[in-house]
Amino acid sequence: MNKSQRSRRKKKSKGGERSERGKRDKTGGMEKSERKKKGKKNQSERRKKKKVTETASRDTTGTTGSGGCIGLLTNGEGCSKMERRERAKEKEKEQWSGEEMAKKMIASGAFDSGLIASAFKELRNEKPPLNSCISFKNNMHKIRAPDFPIVDDKIVKLTHAPDNFICAAKVAVPEFNRTMIVTQVPDVSTPVNIEDFWRMIFQEEVHSVVLALMPLECSVTLQQIFPILSGTFANHGKMFLNNKKVDSTVAMTAYTLEILPDGCSNSLFTTVYHLHNWKQKRGLDNVGDLVSTIEKVLKTNENTVLMSMNGMGRAGTMLALFTSMLHVQKGKEVNTKEIVDKLRGERCGLIENAEQYGTVYRAMALWFKNKSTDEEVQKKVNEFAPCVQ
Repeated sequence: MNKSQRSRRKKKSKGGERSERGKRDKTGGMEKSERKKKGKKNQSERRKKKKVTETASRDTTGTTGSGGCIGLLTNGEGCSKMERRERAKEKEKEQWSGEEMAKKMIASGAFDSGLIASAFKELRNEKPPLNSCISFKNNMHKIRAPDFPIVDDKIVKLTHAPDNFICAAKVAVPEFNRTMIVTQVPDVSTPVNIEDFWRMIFQEEVHSVVLALMPLECSVTLQQIFPILSGTFANHGKMFLNNKKVDSTVAMTAYTLEILPDGCSNSLFTTVYHLHNWKQKRGLDNVGDLVSTIEKVLKTNENTVLMSMNGMGRAGTMLALFTSMLHVQKGKEVNTKEIVDKLRGERCGLIENAEQYGTVYRAMALWFKNKSTDEEVQKKVNEFAPCVQ
């Protein structure tokens, strides 16, 4: 091959390479152009979706933009947080097991103010003879309500110190196979009383304590009984208390406490529900937090303590409400007068007045209002307590 032939072949080769590069550049440019078009198309689709979402948001929260709910696109429909909450409530209503018992209670005329007042007057409140209340009689200095004795076989006895008296009674609640205790607030002037109270909680493996107590009632503060701030702890004699968590609503604060006696390796976790707007010897107007708290205790289904200053009025009201709600859930007919009569047979003095007795019915009315889907039930409870909340 001579020089001129080699030169021509080289030129031809170079020309082919340039041609191939040109083709590649051209196709690469086309691909780049296609990517740009696709990007613009996707961006346009995103803008459309955003516009639809904003429209749904305006439809659900109002045109001012100041609503507390954020509009979301769910299955093609605008759905606010409030709407989802309402749907959840409706679903819960549909699944409520107490519907039939609520209908029966309404049909029996239970929510009649006149009948409720007369029923309270007919309640028995017999006191046991003092010769069956020896322990109570020998510890009068520790008792806030000495006129209502507790029989010896109902008083909670502390295994670590049998001679230490605590004014707490075990009450048999029909259909409830756990321990139920009603008790007074311990006398905080004597430190051993607070230690004995927490010793009882640990000994009886109590998981729920419901306490009705106004701030500074009878000069008692919660700080004297347990640590009220999350992450803090306290020692009452040989009982160690650690506050793990605090949750609050309008009229109730829940404290999750870890309880551990000295020398014990296994702690107990207990929740104290503090209802702090219920005055001593009075009924309760706003029963919403009371109802939701008793619902939680029912759901927990563990050993429970109900406590008020004297351990009778508000504690007895909570016990009557707990028993009534339990009966409804179990499909058992509810007669509040019979329930209170039986409970007073276990611990005399429970529920101090007609106002507290009426609170049981107001709370039941709100519970039915929140749970029932029956029109007649809704009508009757609204007639009985139109402003209950």
